[in-house]
Amino acid sequence: MSERCASHEKFLALQRTMLAINNLAEKCAGLFLLGMLIAISVSVFARLLYTYTGIPLTTPWAEELARYLMVGSVFIGGAAAAYHLRLIGVDIFVSLVPRRLARWLRLVSHLLTLALAMLLVWKSVRLIELGLKQWSPAMEMPMAYVYALMAIGCLLMCANTLTNAARELLDAPSPLRESAEMEEAMEIKSSVEGAL
Repeated sequence: MSERCASHEKFLALQRTMLAINNLAEKCAGLFLLGMLIAISVSVFARLLYTYTGIPLTTPWAEELARYLMVGSVFIGGAAAAYHLRLIGVDIFVSLVPRRLARWLRLVSHLLTLALAMLLVWKSVRLIELGLKQWSPAMEMPMAYVYALMAIGCLLMCANTLTNAARELLDAPSPLRESAEMEEAMEIKSSVEGAL
């Protein structure tokens, strides 16, 4: 087996592992969204109950919990989006250049994303240290837990971005599922090329 085949086999094993991790991350982000929906519903129900019946039911913890769950869903879901190449970007330029140059442009894009994710990891670790001394007002829990969600999401984003960069270097096929947006982008690319 040649060295290139061995590196492709190792990459495929890495890709399968990262796919399993990201499937779990997507489920966690979905659970965070569900928890946020439930917490906001409890808060709204408590306000309605007080408005129409006068029963003094207060739920300050619900709004705080919803806010923290939103932080978790953003960072964990954003990391999973990075793996599936679903982060916001302008790829019209990449689609107009030759394939070989496009690979290198995507690699540079991955490296810039990695730099940003590493900066966020560094900042989140500093926030975790601060959060160990800081407590949330309503739930009275250490804020380090909330900041840890940011660190976990950014670490996963680093791993996903490195996986995508390795895919570009090895010129391996992308595990992307074809979607309506991708088909639409390909139609736009072909119409732009046809107009030129």
